Amino acid sequence: MRLSRLVRGTRYAVLSVSLGSLVACAGPAHDLELLQGPAIADIVTPFDDALVCMEGRIDSRLAFGVGGIPDQTGRDQNSGEGTARFVTQGAGDIVQSALFKAGVTVINRRDMGAAAMEAQWGLRDLSNQRPAHFVITGSINSLDFIPGGGAFVSVGGVGPRYRQNRILVGMDLAMTNNATGQVVANIALRKQIFADEFGLMVARFMDDTVVDVDFGGSRREAVHYALRQMLQLATFELLAQMMPPERYRDCREMIDARMGSIEGDRTTGEQMRELDRREEELSAAEEGAAEPEARDG
Repeated sequence: MRLSRLVRGTRYAVLSVSLGSLVACAGPAHDLELLQGPAIADIVTPFDDALVCMEGRIDSRLAFGVGGIPDQTGRDQNSGEGTARFVTQGAGDIVQSALFKAGVTVINRRDMGAAAMEAQWGLRDLSNQRPAHFVITGSINSLDFIPGGGAFVSVGGVGPRYRQNRILVGMDLAMTNNATGQVVANIALRKQIFADEFGLMVARFMDDTVVDVDFGGSRREAVHYALRQMLQLATFELLAQMMPPERYRDCREMIDARMGSIEGDRTTGEQMRELDRREEELSAAEEGAAEPEARDG
């Protein structure tokens, strides 16, 4: 009986605190103290080192721009604050940042509004604008929710629960020669984004009152951070496909295969396999030539 009174007392206390909070918010206008979270930091991904490594390996006379990279998944999400697109609408800006990090000459093709306006006013001659020799375009074009699974076990009103699901994201990017319109590099990437939930459920009778306790947590990869990593890896791949493999191999080796890998045909993966094959053949030929010399000696 005392436990029942304690449970009722706890409910009253929680209700009183909630009402007090509402009254405080509805009181006279005043500045509320703002919550301060973690410090602001620059965005760093596992592919930064590989991109920075590319600096100086591409002719600075070649200029690169970024065109449209729209979200074509058609997916929206609903929340208490309204409806929004599930995928970032700023993919082009992320690719532009990746190009800048790679140290190449970047021409702004994301927003020419200011330059065009000044040209209309007679303040600027657009013929002085530097042309972009190559432009990256593409789209984020697939977003599939993969059915997951879960389990709940209860023995005597006590038991754990677990559930997981995944999202599959896909994109295609291409590097185009602006002078000819030829696609000189292309890459299609996919990533599974993992999420799970776990918890513990307890149900007990206390006198004539049922007390339920449910606690747990959930985890999910940050969708837009994962997309940033995909776009950075794609940018590295497009730049590397335009170079001989000997020139970028050490940069590619900086990419942790657990974070991302590209091994398909018509990619740097195929180029690296061909380079390894040529080096093995050359090494075997040199060893074969050295054996007669050793016997003659």
